[in-house]
Amino acid sequence: MINDIFTAARTGDVNRVKELLDTDLSLANAENSDGLTLLGFAAHFGQSQVVKLLLENGADVNALSHSKVSYIPSNTALHAAIAGERSIEVIQLLLAHRANPTIMDSNGHTSLHAAAFHEDSTQIIELLIHQGADVHAKLEDGVYAIDLAKEQGHTAVIGLLREYGAMG
Repeated sequence: MINDIFTAARTGDVNRVKELLDTDLSLANAENSDGLTLLGFAAHFGQSQVVKLLLENGADVNALSHSKVSYIPSNTALHAAIAGERSIEVIQLLLAHRANPTIMDSNGHTSLHAAAFHEDSTQIIELLIHQGADVHAKLEDGVYAIDLAKEQGHTAVIGLLREYGAMG
């Protein structure tokens, strides 16, 4: 049943996800064999209707996954949404359900740090800042989101972060 609901979440099969949740509501907070949460999985693939259904059925919006995949840190659905399709609709849904943009993933990145890696993330960064993301939050090694944007050469992101008071 776990594989079935994760497949349905990835493909956006809302009816199948609902059918499986009706059978076992605890699936809303399920993790797959890779330690990824169902909500994070759906968010990563930009499946807004599945994300909405999961949130309405008790999925923990701030749950950290227990990723066993070497290149995927343990993270929240918000991190996953930003690392994946970067669906504005999904990110807005998560934030509307009180996703906390200051939670760090297992690499020490907040959602803002994750967004700074992507040139096309200016709208996401604005949403995060308006929901409490801190432009002054830094990684353990002292790196700020603006530093990550600079490393990537993302001038629009750098400019936006500066508008909100980021130094550097």
